[in-house]
Amino acid sequence: MEAAGEVSPSPAPEQVTVLAQFIAKPDRVDDVCDTLLQLVEPSRADPGNISYDLHRLKNNPAAIYLMANWADWAAYDGHMATGHVRTQINEQAMPDLVAAPMQSFARPLSTPDTRQDRPRPKASAPAQVTLFPFFTIKPGEVEAVRQAHLAMVEPTRGEPGCLDYDLYQSREDPSLMFFYENWTDQDALTRHMNTANFYRHLRGEVDARLVAPWTTHTMTMVSQPAR
Repeated sequence: MEAAGEVSPSPAPEQVTVLAQFIAKPDRVDDVCDTLLQLVEPSRADPGNISYDLHRLKNNPAAIYLMANWADWAAYDGHMATGHVRTQINEQAMPDLVAAPMQSFARPLSTPDTRQDRPRPKASAPAQVTLFPFFTIKPGEVEAVRQAHLAMVEPTRGEPGCLDYDLYQSREDPSLMFFYENWTDQDALTRHMNTANFYRHLRGEVDARLVAPWTTHTMTMVSQPAR
């Protein structure tokens, strides 16, 4: 656990980010995905929902990931108490899972991208890439890594092919940060990883401050974004 002074401030201190993992039984993968997709629109309509998106891991389609943002804990708790959560997850999805869903909580560190004309990701677009890079940071280095990551956000959002680029910090373990990224295709992502911005901040300022090399989950978005 990091010292209290290393818990990074958030632009919206009470906003709650949820990252949940569902692993479907081998013969029930499509059924679980369909069940969870039926939960998307009712959840987006719940009071306090900011976003609610489903993804499948590219190298293991049985692993389905939910990325959701809520205005505060009351909004999240209200959602979890709804009938559609009880029906779709507890009654329909749970029997088809290998184990109970794993859930973690985070806080946003980057400010929202509010550009009205920005391109948006699409559901099940074959070339599109969703990326979750995770960074476990050495003690005493959290603030330096936060600053380096934040310095990457606006330049990266302006790159061709960037659809989403948002930074989060784990609520359970402040030494863990991750990006939520969407790119139009692998070429756009490759260009990003060869920019001076990427090398200066990530390679030059972040890598040496990590406990181990950062890891990445590559996914396909399966729910159509709300905006």
